[in-house]
Amino acid sequence: LAEHAAPEPAPAAPTRAAADEQHARLLAAKLLRIRALSPDSDEYTLQLVEERDRAAFAQEPAAMWHLWLAMGGVSREYTPTSTSEDTTRSGLITLVIKLYSKGEMSDQLARAAIGDLAAVSPPRVTLRIPAFDLAPTPRGLTFNLLAGGTGVAPCLQFLRRAKAAAACVQMLYSCWTLEDALLAAELEDLAASWPERGFRYAYVLTREKDRAVLVDAREPKRSRTGGAAAVRGRRIDAAMMREHLVDRRQDAVVMTVVSGPSGFNARCEELVRRNLTPEERGEVVVLDA
Repeated sequence: LAEHAAPEPAPAAPTRAAADEQHARLLAAKLLRIRALSPDSDEYTLQLVEERDRAAFAQEPAAMWHLWLAMGGVSREYTPTSTSEDTTRSGLITLVIKLYSKGEMSDQLARAAIGDLAAVSPPRVTLRIPAFDLAPTPRGLTFNLLAGGTGVAPCLQFLRRAKAAAACVQMLYSCWTLEDALLAAELEDLAASWPERGFRYAYVLTREKDRAVLVDAREPKRSRTGGAAAVRGRRIDAAMMREHLVDRRQDAVVMTVVSGPSGFNARCEELVRRNLTPEERGEVVVLDA
């Protein structure tokens, strides 16, 4: 069974001195870049200040992992979209963060300027998938993913490990509109390079008009989705789940991972347990994002 890490207390907010004094727990970092990804989400790139701190990222602790970001007296957990290999090599850490109108960390990030000091923790375990740690990795592994909003970031980590294991993965990714979709290029690249086309996914666009289409280059703003199916004007429901997640040609599902905000997670977990058989859902794991 998967091992899901228990919640941990937030670390203290950073100063450069604090990061040095608590080197084992907090690592000094500078804000290097900010890039808008959607109307309410930005990509933040941090640079570790000390080259020696890169060693903390030398090995990913699990298939899904996170770190603490501390800035201006506030600390929050985030899942990097960069890999531990990226950080070990370059010292760069990339985070995709949704900004909320009344969020404490959102306020800090809205005021942040390039060069501002922050601190990060070393990697922490979010979810271990024991099958991925076996050598050789078992063949025929199958997984379901349901992502909502920034919950796609942990799913990206999972997908990278699943691709390396030549596993089969079906995913539903729910967001308001196509303009709100995050990491679309990364998902497209994974789908295109996946062994035996073993990764398929669909967008669920809850605030767009009700029609099912294949998103492609005929719609210039949407070509980045790489031909993924898109269902509009609906939330994830039982029929959609069975259409996109159930594949009779594949082996029994090892695990279904639900990753998103709490309301999305509660709804999807109930749908999964009510409408998919044990063989179609496997172990059900819910991650708040």
